[in-house]
Amino acid sequence: MIRFPLLNIKIHPVFWLVIAAGAVTGHLWETGIAFFLVLIHEYGHAIAAYRFGWTVREIELLPFGGVAQLDGEEGAAFSQECAVLLAGPLQHVWLPFFSLAMTLTPFWNHAQHQIFLEQNLALLLFNLLPIWPLDGGRLLHLYFQKRYPYKAAYKKMLLFSMIAITFFIVLLFFIFPFSINLWLVFSFIVISLYKERQVLSYRFIRFLMALSRRRTPELTVRKLVVPPEMPVSSVLALFYKYSDHRIIIEGRCGPAIEDKRLIRQFFSGRFEGKTVEESLLSE
Repeated sequence: MIRFPLLNIKIHPVFWLVIAAGAVTGHLWETGIAFFLVLIHEYGHAIAAYRFGWTVREIELLPFGGVAQLDGEEGAAFSQECAVLLAGPLQHVWLPFFSLAMTLTPFWNHAQHQIFLEQNLALLLFNLLPIWPLDGGRLLHLYFQKRYPYKAAYKKMLLFSMIAITFFIVLLFFIFPFSINLWLVFSFIVISLYKERQVLSYRFIRFLMALSRRRTPELTVRKLVVPPEMPVSSVLALFYKYSDHRIIIEGRCGPAIEDKRLIRQFFSGRFEGKTVEESLLSE
């Protein structure tokens, strides 16, 4: 696995459909510009991730921005995740000046420049919608993770995204009912949300593994006071991403339990379904 795959680019089938539709309808320039904008947007994410030492496995291009497959975000600091997420939309700030400079060459005219500006703005605004997996949805997820436990934050993000996508689909039905490209994009987003809900348990396990390997203490330490009959899995569901935790069992004297200790017990497999007090006494 290479750290930064400069040429490891995958084009999603939905994007191929958009490209084909552009070619058939005679909008080849618009399609080519969209491809270029999406590529630059996604490389913005990838380069920022690379600079933080993350591994970029693959860049998949989608009609609305694409996805950089990254390893490292589960255990990354909040500031790093924000920087990587914002690096994509920030590319759209300098791209209009690039297009303007290109008008000085014989390969680019003002009509193409105008198309470029319109598509650049449309892609930026669309990507900032608060819907997963758009950048706006991912930024909303970061906000939820600061305020709620990891698992609850994920569920709130998915619920908010489903409400938002339903609202925009209703608008699409009344305003652009015959826009094939938009229907393809929104359909893809709905499918992505469904798939994301299916892998929530897997992502939660990855979060716990990243938390157990974390070596640098977090600035925020949360004390969780739990009843002795609470299952270990329910206690773990109270953990926040950007915090360390100290678990205190109600009515029991002694030092607080560190979060990493409870996670190690959970992954040992011996305490599945047991209460937090039983797991402590069984050691």
